[in-house]
Amino acid sequence: MKGLVLCTAAVVFLILSAGAARSIDGDGKIVVYGEYPAVEELDADAFFDREPPRTAPLIDYSLGETVQERALTEALHFLNANVYGYTFEYRPGSALLETEETFELELKGTLQSRWVDPVAEGVQGTVYRVKIELPLTPSMERWTSAFTSKRLRLQVSEGTSDFYRGWEGRSDAYYEALRNLVLASARKQLSSRPLLLRGDILLQGNPTFSVGAGRHYCRLEGYVNIVEVVTYD
Repeated sequence: MKGLVLCTAAVVFLILSAGAARSIDGDGKIVVYGEYPAVEELDADAFFDREPPRTAPLIDYSLGETVQERALTEALHFLNANVYGYTFEYRPGSALLETEETFELELKGTLQSRWVDPVAEGVQGTVYRVKIELPLTPSMERWTSAFTSKRLRLQVSEGTSDFYRGWEGRSDAYYEALRNLVLASARKQLSSRPLLLRGDILLQGNPTFSVGAGRHYCRLEGYVNIVEVVTYD
């Protein structure tokens, strides 16, 4: 699956305000947030009992060298997920066929950081945060309206991951929440267990993250458009 750059846009940064954001506000703008710790994290070797990740993180924080750049990396990823969305391929695991479950995701398009000119930045507590507001173009509105039609219903899902994965554990929890979003949609649309699912996901707003009992938690809303189903028949 190949990502496509569909358009550019002016992105404006503001200091984070309290409260959760909606994907599209009354002024026709998409609003998302990005975060990264402003304090130094423990080295990965500090925890010897943690399991290695099964896949590369969905949000690659290593793309940024500073906390500001890493928060921007997260914000841009959520913005792309709201504007372009993902293509996905899901294969359930099967004990009979001796196959493991796989879930592959790729953004359908990207807004590059070089197109962004931050105008403000801020630290709240121990975390650096940014807020992005993106005015929708007519082409963006046509794309998002296809997902907000009556045929596709807004779904809610949650994901979790090991807290000792560090800040990348947020990305793991987000990845699992997207997987669970596909599963929730498939259960409502399909009458039997599929062999393969392909389709698109469009994120609605900003994911909500929390930490508790040694786990990262992520809650999100989005639309799932299943375009191909392969069954056992």
